Amino acid sequence: MRRARVAPPPRAADVAILGAGAAGIAAARRLLATGLSVVLIEARERVGGRALTARLAGQAVDIGAHWLHAAQENGLVEEARRLGLPLFDAPQEPRLVVGAREADAAETRAFHAGWSQLAEAIQEIGAKDDLAPASAALERLSPEAAAFAGTLAFAHGPFACGATLDSVGAADFAAARDDLDLFVAGGYGALVARLADGLPVALATRATRVDWSGREVRIETNRGDVHARALVVTVPVPVLARGDIVFDPPLPAGTRDALHALRPASYEHVILAWPGGPLREAANTTIAFDGDPADNLGLLANFDGGVLHYADLGGPLVGRLGSPAARADFVRESLAARFGREAVAGLRVLHASRWGEDPLSACAWMVAPPGAHGARAVLREPVGGRVLIAGEATSSTLWGTIGGAYAEGERAARDAATLVGGIAAGARIG
Repeated sequence: MRRARVAPPPRAADVAILGAGAAGIAAARRLLATGLSVVLIEARERVGGRALTARLAGQAVDIGAHWLHAAQENGLVEEARRLGLPLFDAPQEPRLVVGAREADAAETRAFHAGWSQLAEAIQEIGAKDDLAPASAALERLSPEAAAFAGTLAFAHGPFACGATLDSVGAADFAAARDDLDLFVAGGYGALVARLADGLPVALATRATRVDWSGREVRIETNRGDVHARALVVTVPVPVLARGDIVFDPPLPAGTRDALHALRPASYEHVILAWPGGPLREAANTTIAFDGDPADNLGLLANFDGGVLHYADLGGPLVGRLGSPAARADFVRESLAARFGREAVAGLRVLHASRWGEDPLSACAWMVAPPGAHGARAVLREPVGGRVLIAGEATSSTLWGTIGGAYAEGERAARDAATLVGGIAAGARIG
């Protein structure tokens, strides 16, 4: 994989960008294409943010984001095609497992009918009532589908969005785009990192303070100050909300309220090598296990044509388990309870993610509780004619996705270019 060019932060640039994840990379690429000078300030020792590909058991594996959601609107799909990277269809609906067996025909029909009923009801409710939780849609399941209400609630809640349906506004779901999903050969994280190749990135550089009281913005970092005409902030919302970066003067009350209105989603991968398991014939298949939504997991079996599996945990269960090791143990014990101890004898845990515990991410993505969907639009509003916020959290339609972050980075870049154009070209920076 090609690395981004690492350089100490310059003293000045037209636009500074905090965070070299998908949004920051997109913003930098767009701004450089307009001829503006840019510096990307990244606290990690790598680019990509929550998109990261590693090699496990000889296979490229996404430790973070893996799905290219909403492919028809995801700008990274076009980037992958431009780079000649193969794309593959992702599974659209899960296969139901009841106990240790695959669901029979009647169970499968009822489950898939419920899948569609729930999705349609959430859309209808969310379009009419900003205050309704997504869980209100469960009341509209047919009697046959209601037999799988718990599994459907898990599949659409913790497994899909990292939160329970009662904690997410139906309006947030209704606004989200939901069409064809894809996978990219070599990993999503590798694609994002490749797009950072050659960008002016200052790695291992932590921004601690932003002074936007004057005509320019001054960013204090552990490696010196950077001055810019405008600033694009792409660090995750929890990092901003808890005040890790001090803004002087403070961000406007409306912006602060919007940061706190959104809630961090909890979603973690436990990556398994399970070549002799009972799901060995389920290639690139999403598995939904019938069970308690508070104590369940989802599986992407034999992904990318290999013998590795994503066992994914979401929602409050992630916090209750408390650590990657505990999550790995939970997955092993859950599969043993379902399929038998002998079935998991050859199972190996290769990795358990920790995006929620990582202080530089502090979440998987952000969800909007009932009544809070509008906070995303508030965060898109320029602050003081100099500061812009961008990321998956600011997307009303592609929230929770790397594609949404990338699109928002490009949007912020366009806005920043307009703002910089409104500042006197001869104004001294730094």
